[in-house]
Amino acid sequence: MVFTIPELPKYERGFLSHSRPLPSVEVAYHYKLPNCPGKSSIGILVTFPPNSATPPHKHAGASVSVLVLEGSVINKMNDEETQVLTKGESFFEAPCCHHKVSNNYSTTEVARILATMVVDDEVVDKGGYGALTVIDEEYADVKL
Repeated sequence: MVFTIPELPKYERGFLSHSRPLPSVEVAYHYKLPNCPGKSSIGILVTFPPNSATPPHKHAGASVSVLVLEGSVINKMNDEETQVLTKGESFFEAPCCHHKVSNNYSTTEVARILATMVVDDEVVDKGGYGALTVIDEEYADVKL
C-alpha cells in the first residue's frame, strides 16, 4: 500500500546531516541483455539501518525498478509528492529522475530494497558500480 505522508519539515524528510547513517549497497546480480545490445540489468540490494538516509542523487541515465523487501522507506522523486512505501510495494524511476529523498521511515527498524537498473554497459565499464549513483554536488563527499 503506497500512501502519501503530510508535508514534513525539510529536516525530517531530507538528507541534511552527515551524522545520519548511510545505507549499505551490495550488487546482487549483473546480466548483459542480449536483446538490448549495450545494456545491462543490474540488481542492487540496499539495506537502510534505522534512521538512515541517502543523499539526493540520480542514476546515470538508468531506468530503475524498486521493490521494498523489508520495512518502510520514504521516497520523493523530482517534484512529486513524498510517499511512504512498505514491504511488497514498488516504484519506478525513469532515466534522469532526480531522487530527492530515499530514507528509512523508521528510527528503530531496518529497511531493505532491491533496485533493478537497466543501464548502458559503458557506465559500469568506465566507472565501476559506484558510477550508477550520481550524488548531488552539494553532497559529493558522501560515498555509498
